[in-house]
Amino acid sequence: MNSIQQFAIGLTLATGATATLTFDESNPGLPLAIPDHNSTGILSTLTVTDLDPGTRYSVDLSLDISGTGHGGYVGDLYAHLAHQSPDGGQYLMSVLLNRPGRSDTLPNGYDDAGLNITLSDSADHDVHTYRAQADYKTNGSGALTGTWQPDRRLANPDTVTDASVRSTPTFDDLVNSLVPSNPNGYWYLFVADMQTGGTMQLNSWSLSFSEMSAIPEPGNLLTLAGLVGSALLLRSRRRKSVA
Repeated sequence: MNSIQQFAIGLTLATGATATLTFDESNPGLPLAIPDHNSTGILSTLTVTDLDPGTRYSVDLSLDISGTGHGGYVGDLYAHLAHQSPDGGQYLMSVLLNRPGRSDTLPNGYDDAGLNITLSDSADHDVHTYRAQADYKTNGSGALTGTWQPDRRLANPDTVTDASVRSTPTFDDLVNSLVPSNPNGYWYLFVADMQTGGTMQLNSWSLSFSEMSAIPEPGNLLTLAGLVGSALLLRSRRRKSVA
């Protein structure tokens, strides 16, 4: 391990993640029916406050969608998350679901009856291909569970496949592209059912923001640098003595 790596470890120990703020959708209109085979979909809104415009955040989205009547299918779903800052600007979008499971050999996507999941960049696998993972699970209602990476495929939902290119910006980039602007304001969840057959409803959703690698105060940073530098100098002197 070289001196630069040791210094980086010292900085990591002095920073790291801190508080997490979670915002739950409390709209009395939920659960909200998702129109079958209708690209106009539904829109649900969260108002986010108390985030620091100068801080970088990681974001997780919890999403609960279930089938109604004779049930719906995960492969029918398209969903995205969008943000609008308090002043009405900074409208950005990230694709959460884009017909999960849809491929050249499975044109209707997966037929699981809804989902109750968390979407996070820190997850190991892409939600679009969750059945490729041997340990994927469904609950007693047949809905997908677990934590997954957002789909991020910008392709047309009518033609998207597992081979479609995923957008380069990650889920967290949606939030951190707002810094040093303002991640507070309105966050919109759009959900549409793109395929005929089976109906679904949005039961609930929430956003959790966790602070990422806050930069220490200048005085603390200088102190840390001094401590790490002293340790490296001492190590160097010991090596010379041995020599």
